[in-house]
Amino acid sequence: MIALWAALLWMTPADTRLTVNGLPWLEENQHELIRLPKRLEAVLPKAVWNLGLSPAGGRIRFRTNSTSLALRLEYPSPPNMTNMSDFGQTGVDVYLDGVYRASAIAPKDAAPGKVTEAVLFQDLPAVEREVTLYLPLYKPVKVMGVGVDEGAKLSAPARFAVAKPVVFYGTSITQGGCASRAGMSYQAILGRELNLDHVNLGFSGNGRGEAAVANMVAELDASLFVMDFSQNNPTLESLVEVYEPFLATLRTKHPQTPILAITPIAAAGNPPRLVAMREHIRKVIAARIAAGDQKLTLVDGLTLMGQGEVDGTVDGVHPNDLGFQRMADRLAPTVAEILKRPPVRLVDDREIVVTSAAAVERKRAELIEFIWGAAGFPKGRPAKAEKGAPNPIADLAGVREVERFTIRMAAGQESATHHLIPARGNGRLVVLHHGHACTFDDAAEARGGGMAKTAGRLVEAGYAVLLVHMPHFRPGDCAGPPHADLFALPVGAGSALQLFLEPTAQSLNALRGRYKRVDMVGLSGGGWTTVVYAALDPSIRSSFPVAGAVPLHLRSAGSVGDLEQFLPAFYRRAGYLDLFVMGSLGRQQMHIFNRRDNCCFGEAQHDALKLGAAPYAEAYRGFGDTVQKALGNRGRFRVEIDEEATHHMISPWAVGKILEALKQ
Repeated sequence: MIALWAALLWMTPADTRLTVNGLPWLEENQHELIRLPKRLEAVLPKAVWNLGLSPAGGRIRFRTNSTSLALRLEYPSPPNMTNMSDFGQTGVDVYLDGVYRASAIAPKDAAPGKVTEAVLFQDLPAVEREVTLYLPLYKPVKVMGVGVDEGAKLSAPARFAVAKPVVFYGTSITQGGCASRAGMSYQAILGRELNLDHVNLGFSGNGRGEAAVANMVAELDASLFVMDFSQNNPTLESLVEVYEPFLATLRTKHPQTPILAITPIAAAGNPPRLVAMREHIRKVIAARIAAGDQKLTLVDGLTLMGQGEVDGTVDGVHPNDLGFQRMADRLAPTVAEILKRPPVRLVDDREIVVTSAAAVERKRAELIEFIWGAAGFPKGRPAKAEKGAPNPIADLAGVREVERFTIRMAAGQESATHHLIPARGNGRLVVLHHGHACTFDDAAEARGGGMAKTAGRLVEAGYAVLLVHMPHFRPGDCAGPPHADLFALPVGAGSALQLFLEPTAQSLNALRGRYKRVDMVGLSGGGWTTVVYAALDPSIRSSFPVAGAVPLHLRSAGSVGDLEQFLPAFYRRAGYLDLFVMGSLGRQQMHIFNRRDNCCFGEAQHDALKLGAAPYAEAYRGFGDTVQKALGNRGRFRVEIDEEATHHMISPWAVGKILEALKQ
């Protein structure tokens, strides 16, 4: 350890080689790591001032190839909170390229003048990486030194997607109570997901909307103001006194800046006081929007954490890491839409982490729990099964009977699937999953997806076919919300990803015993569903995504897709290469991409220069080779480039390749 300290270059937060974000009055405060301007100490409520001495939301950022990183910290007192761990209250977290690495915390004998030294990493490869230090949520700290290798390169961190920060004002929940670490407040998670700067002006027990605080918040030049306060007001009447005036102060000083208002999230017992406060906030926001404020948005806090999700709290009020992750994931689509930015910094999924059968099983269990919670993979069956239903594909020959299944899911969502039973069956079933189109009956459409012809050739070959739609893309139900909005629905345990997968799962629960083998084909969003579903359900013997999914590191603006395609919380657990391995181990998966695709994953959407990647076919076949190498002789994965498809479709050539592979 002595040798390490001797070899380090030490910098303070005032060093121009370091960038400090989230503390907007830093220069005015002569680089003290506090959240509020010192000139307002006598103006602000005393409790607010004291809480502002904790640098919640503050970050120190830089890029370096240093093999080591150490800190010298001075805390005024030791950890002393009952509902937060020492890490959550006092910790300084280090993230490397957006991934958590380690924390330093206040010692039990912390006191003014006592410097704590901590090594956050050492002996790493000397490659350039982005370092982010998240400062404590609930304890003041002096950063006496940030230590890196002597001679290490130092450069500015990456730019944020938006130049101005998102400014959050609110309560203890806003401040970060009760995250396990500084990097797990919902603003920190949201910032990583959307590559946004943020300012945290949450004040535990004291987010009450006083006029002096409103004026202070309005000093800031924000890309977006988030009003996340109400619960600290003791009564509805006290909230009524301050809520609209606070909003008016922001709007007067920032007439064109978007403002997002959040009603209270769930609390144990759903206190009547919070119910009344939600209603008041809704009325205030609705009235101002009706009066012409088009830069104002309301988010119902119960869509961020519903009454059935208080397991996401520490004490029935303050979110734990699960609760904050839910809040960030569900808030992200709205914030991205308001700021009109690419929806997320995509997860880097170049590394395959599931390299054995045991690893696949562990990862499958982890993903199933993420999607459905402790209940696990769905065991339910369709709520309704109708025999003799009309065929959704007109003039489809060779079908003896059609069954229509009604699928009911969480958050009041419903879907329908159709089971086509061939006149001459071979005892096998193929799931045929559509993308973003509302009908399989597209034979007469010049630019159709080829779904009717695909179903016809499968039935002709003796396969029963299960027709499945994306959420809200089916006849009579094509005016539903954008997919991102589904992630704001209160699904209870798990993730709204379940809404994309349950129609297939429930239908197969009803049909599985009737067939000796099940395979799956999907186009576009249906191809994505095929990838994810095959990874989770090992009973799918062969899977054929068409224009459905490529690894995130090969996506640019023309091929990012909807939120389910890049949801950070999911793909940090398993990138696409991992999903491909999971869907191919002991089985086969064949991806078909249309070179002339006018929508998704065609040559026109592959920006090799921007991505630093190989040309289209070489890059796509390259990830196929990577997956096959990881599989070895334990499964089969391949990529085919369709040169005959004229647009976004399953072409006759592709159907031929699928039928040939189904025989294997």
